[in-house]
Amino acid sequence: MTPIGIPFKKAMVTCCCLLLFLSMRADTLHIRTYTPDGEPIALLPYFRGWEDVSKQTDTMQLYARSGNFAQLASLEKQSRTSNYWLSTDLVNETGTTANMVLAFTSLTYVDVYLYENGQNVLHKLTGHFRNSEYIAPGDGRLFVQLHFKPGVHYRLILKVYHSKHYEPVFNFVLQPKDAYITQQHRRELVDAWCQGGVLLFFIYAISSWLVSRFRPYLWLACFIAGIGLYGMASGGYLIEWFFPHNAPTGWLFNIVFAHLGSFGIYMLMIDFWKLKRFNPMLYKLGVVLIIELILITSVGFVINLRTGNFNLTNSINLSSFPLPLGFMCASIWVCWKRLTPPQRYLGYGLLLFFVAAAFTVLNSALIHEKSLQTTSFLSNFTTLAVFLLFATGLKEELRQHEIGKNAALEELNQLQQHQNALLEKKVEDRTSELADRNTKIETLINELNHRVKNNLQLLYSFISLQLPSISDGHAREMLRGNLGKIKAMMLVNQKLFRFDEGSAVLVSDFTTELSTHLQSIYDSRGRIRFVFELDEHIQLQGKSALSFGLILSELLTNSFKYAFADHPDPEIRIAVSYADAQSIRFEYADNGAGMDIDEPGQRITMGVSLVQDLTRQINGKLSVSSHQGLQYQILIPV
Repeated sequence: MTPIGIPFKKAMVTCCCLLLFLSMRADTLHIRTYTPDGEPIALLPYFRGWEDVSKQTDTMQLYARSGNFAQLASLEKQSRTSNYWLSTDLVNETGTTANMVLAFTSLTYVDVYLYENGQNVLHKLTGHFRNSEYIAPGDGRLFVQLHFKPGVHYRLILKVYHSKHYEPVFNFVLQPKDAYITQQHRRELVDAWCQGGVLLFFIYAISSWLVSRFRPYLWLACFIAGIGLYGMASGGYLIEWFFPHNAPTGWLFNIVFAHLGSFGIYMLMIDFWKLKRFNPMLYKLGVVLIIELILITSVGFVINLRTGNFNLTNSINLSSFPLPLGFMCASIWVCWKRLTPPQRYLGYGLLLFFVAAAFTVLNSALIHEKSLQTTSFLSNFTTLAVFLLFATGLKEELRQHEIGKNAALEELNQLQQHQNALLEKKVEDRTSELADRNTKIETLINELNHRVKNNLQLLYSFISLQLPSISDGHAREMLRGNLGKIKAMMLVNQKLFRFDEGSAVLVSDFTTELSTHLQSIYDSRGRIRFVFELDEHIQLQGKSALSFGLILSELLTNSFKYAFADHPDPEIRIAVSYADAQSIRFEYADNGAGMDIDEPGQRITMGVSLVQDLTRQINGKLSVSSHQGLQYQILIPV
């Protein structure tokens, strides 16, 4: 070896070391400016990485070999669920302490290590599925705070484990803390307004359903609840509010909420468009779609719960999307012509919903979890828009219904007025016809009444004229009895046929008048005293009045003829009263000689048999007793 060869070899080694040092320092991030409202700095170009398939690497060993990390672009990934170690160097050249935030999206578990001059000065835990007790105060699930002193060389090492089985996206950024917090608050404020609107619309929809029992309101409430909760869950709020200590469980409900919203929109379309009535085939397809939705929800929930493979569940959802898309397109194509303008508003909402769903599905297929950054806002916006369109359509339908109802009521009123006019004309004609008939009938009855009255009067007068010439005492008494009966019939006829007073006979007047007349025949000196106990309101109709008059005439005649031959103080008591609501009690008694009612011969004489026959004709009940005279009691049905 010549002397010149040794210096040459030393020079070559020095150059190689220098090139290696420069190559390692080329990935160093130099923070040269720092303002509170600064833009985020993407760390992906500065990262070098290494995949730890065994997940057994020690942190100190890794720091020693971090210089051998490969560029991420050339890193061949063997498994999506491996531990990935990322490393970069940072230097704060601003001359002041830089309060920064290291932020990312979607990654489930991230360990942050910060080394200063080869010494570990910071270790923080974060990640979407990290339980809250492991997260440092002031940090979040998707960011940690870092403080860089001026002029100090740092090495940032990240341990990333993404358990969702998606391709891990290392979209880490460094941003000034104040700027990041301001952006986060602005986003949370927008989400709060949207979620508040969704909540109000849900309350309105469910209240409207409770009041009106109009089923589309119930399906609308399901849609609002499902899509609203899906937006809240995909934005991380469900985990923060309800599952801070068990974050993976909170993420399980994303698919349930999304499919609940889809169920609501399908049922809303089926019910509001009346597919079962007008399009049975589409209705059956909708039922199949709902069954498929339930199956996919159940299978996806079990897969996520048992394996945590959210990527597989997402792939199943993506593969099933053509069926609801085809159902929606077919329903709009087939039903559009028959839909009313209000129902078409729901069609516009459906188009908007499926455009948003297609956009979400396409994003999910292309950029996977990055699509979650817009999911919360998109779901809230879609919910509000569909509700407003449906509410507008429903309001229009109610307005059209009100217009139609008013028109129908107006037409009904006109028909009613026309019908009333026809009825009034018919009533007038019928009334006039009945009045003519009544006049004729009244004339005929009056004529008949006058003839009967004249005939009875003629018969009464004829017997009265013949009576003085009859020498046989028995015959004379028979004629007197007949006069009493004829007078009773005359009184009944007279009182029944007074049309201005009605066709009923007032029992009190009739009884006193008949009694007075018969007394004038048999007791002209007025020796017999009458006691009347008569209800002034009792009346008898036609046949009952005639039978009552003949019975009373027969009883009075018997009392005048046989009861008071040698009696010093003769008395006849007549009482008429209501026995109950269905019958009248007629009581007749005298204090005369009486008779033995157990002797058949006595029952036949004195006219008792006639009284029995007349009582039977009016379905009455007769009872007779003899104690210090005769007592009759007759129950007459009314």
